[in-house]
Amino acid sequence: MPEEFTFAVNTGSLGYRVLDRRDRNTCYGLAWYDPECCKWVAEYPGDRPGSGGGIPGFASRGWAARFLYRYRKPQPSGRR
Repeated sequence: MPEEFTFAVNTGSLGYRVLDRRDRNTCYGLAWYDPECCKWVAEYPGDRPGSGGGIPGFASRGWAARFLYRYRKPQPSGRR
């Protein structure tokens, strides 16, 4: 089954936004290339790309995007 995401250039910042193919208002995060480790980084929405966050080590932006699409950012449950 093909993924339901597409890429858009992240203007003013690093990488590509990973958007839902049907609803472009839904962003799964960013995929950007880190030249220091020579790998792609998956960054959840709301994080600043290049600030030391994200999950590095993907071989391509497609694999980073697949990770963001499949494993969406965990939401707080409200429990303490």
